[in-house]
Formats: sequence, structure tokens, C-alpha cells
Amino acid sequence: MNEFKITLSEEQAQELSTTIYTIFSKQIEQVRKDASLNKRYFTKKETCQYLHISNNTLDKWVNQGLPKIVIEGVVRFDKEAVNQWLHCFSQ
Repeated sequence: MNEFKITLSEEQAQELSTTIYTIFSKQIEQVRKDASLNKRYFTKKETCQYLHISNNTLDKWVNQGLPKIVIEGVVRFDKEAVNQWLHCFSQ
């Protein structure tokens, strides 16, 4: 395998680091947006994705007190309430 070395000044290295960080940050934000994780209210599926758990685990957690909102049969989960419940439950 061939080896290729690049010598950068401190300023160039910092600029490269900043550029890479910016690119990754934008990509992460796009992925979060695509996954609907920036929304306040989640569907059941989105809640499972957000918490990285299965639907069965979510049902168990709801039975243990995880707050949910039901309006005319439509179930939603408030991201802030879920985070607060997790924080309180884990202590």
C-alpha cells in the first residue's frame, strides 16, 4: 500500500478540523431531522426510535407510568415529558 503524507501548518490543521466538524454537524442535524427527532410530539414508532427500544418495551414503560397523550384515540408522546420521566425513573 502506498503512503501519502501531508504537512499542514497549525492554522491549516485548525481550519481543516473546523471544516470537518461543520460538515459532520450538518449531516447529524439532517439525519435527526429526517428521523423526526427534532419534533416535540412523537408517534409511537418515533418514540421507539428516539429511545432505541422495541414497541413491546414502550408498552411496558407506558404501563409503568411513561406519560402519553391520547386525543380521540390518537396516541402521542411529548418528548419533554418522556425525558423528564426517564430522568426521574432512573434515579
